Amino acid sequence: MSRGKTENLFFTSELSLLRDRWQRTKDDETLAQIVELAPPGGDAEIGKAIAKKLRVKRPDKKAENDVMWREIDRLWRILTIQNGQTQKQAYEQIKQIYFAEKDDEKSGELYDLRTIERQHRRWAKKAN
Repeated sequence: MSRGKTENLFFTSELSLLRDRWQRTKDDETLAQIVELAPPGGDAEIGKAIAKKLRVKRPDKKAENDVMWREIDRLWRILTIQNGQTQKQAYEQIKQIYFAEKDDEKSGELYDLRTIERQHRRWAKKAN
């Protein structure tokens, strides 16, 4: 492959990944990355200006949460499918890994197993 084809392949795959993530999360940072990578009308300055405006807004944690739930989904699959644990056992381990300190931080809003399971199912539904 020539250098041009390799760069085009990288561009296409990165743009595809960003579009998929934006479809799930609708977060401004991902949209800013898309606009920088593929600016409207092909004008790089317009793309940078739009991205700058998008980044001025208060950042949200949608993309960060999407990554976390993707990791949780992988771990859940390993624990249940490969290791043969029950769903309850898997969610208990996930709670210990991802949500133990969050229970202390958020008084009154505990991450119980049903909440974690419900959020995991919501994420999985969106991801597919």
